[in-house]
Amino acid sequence: MTIGGVFYAEKAEAGKAIIEACKAMTSPDPAPPGNYRGFGMTLSFDTFGKEYRIELKGALTHTVKLGTDIHGNLTRLDNALEGFDEAIRRLEANLASTREQAETAKGEVDRPFPQEAEYREKSARLKELNVLLKPDEKDHQVFETEPDERDDTEPPRRGRDMER
Repeated sequence: MTIGGVFYAEKAEAGKAIIEACKAMTSPDPAPPGNYRGFGMTLSFDTFGKEYRIELKGALTHTVKLGTDIHGNLTRLDNALEGFDEAIRRLEANLASTREQAETAKGEVDRPFPQEAEYREKSARLKELNVLLKPDEKDHQVFETEPDERDDTEPPRRGRDMER
């Protein structure tokens, strides 16, 4: 671990250096204290949670909350790094499952709607009933139908031609 340009090979010394870097912070703004196992570190203070945090920066950023124990802080950093393998396995399993679901969904899209004929029949009947129930309205539309779905085979009835 490198903190403040100094390399620490011993855990106890590195842990003390982390705590000293926390004590030396005068602002909650992030500050780069050094690096750990090839990851850049950013030290910050969370004023809401009243705790120090180190962000390990690589392709992504991973946040680790710090405590007051010199050995515990390094253990937390190590646990965060060791958790990468499990996270990768879990995300790869989720990706495989998502791909499988996408293939299943593609097959479902091509399947015809089994009640299509019944739907069209009942929609037509609903239109007829709406016209009969509300003869004074000018525009007889059903909530579920679009304007382009109207049946244009029959001419519209006007005035006295309407049945009651």
